[in-house]
Amino acid sequence: MRLKDKVAIVTGAGAGIGQAIAERYAREGARVTIAEIDPVTGKGTEDAIRKAGGEAMFVQTDMGSEDQIKAMVEATLARHGRIDILVNNAGILITKKEARAHELTNEAWDRTMNVNLRGYWQCSKYVIPSMLAQGRGCIILMASPTRTAPARAGFLA
Repeated sequence: MRLKDKVAIVTGAGAGIGQAIAERYAREGARVTIAEIDPVTGKGTEDAIRKAGGEAMFVQTDMGSEDQIKAMVEATLARHGRIDILVNNAGILITKKEARAHELTNEAWDRTMNVNLRGYWQCSKYVIPSMLAQGRGCIILMASPTRTAPARAGFLA
């Protein structure tokens, strides 16, 4: 078990890649905090990890809320006393509001930037002091390409 006794936070761990990472880390011995906005999928990942014999804690977290991010980090530290790994995986694509740059609303832009960029920075900001105090840690930043419509002539895909 390569991650025995390590503490990991995985954002967006309620589904997809985040869920797979959280489950794999738990199988490798990590104690995992599942930071997820959706309580149904977040609790589902927690339950799956526990059913498989791992240790997990779900903390409902909106990555666009600094207060919720800070509370999630504090909850992890209160329970485990350390954070060894942060996987910044959560991200959004507001599909019903997506548009070409000149058609995009400020609201959709701001929400996307708050979650996909600022949220990563804030998670890192709040875990770094713990990692510095223990003399080590690992922060992983993830992103994925998205295409919501076929490329049009004259526009870069």
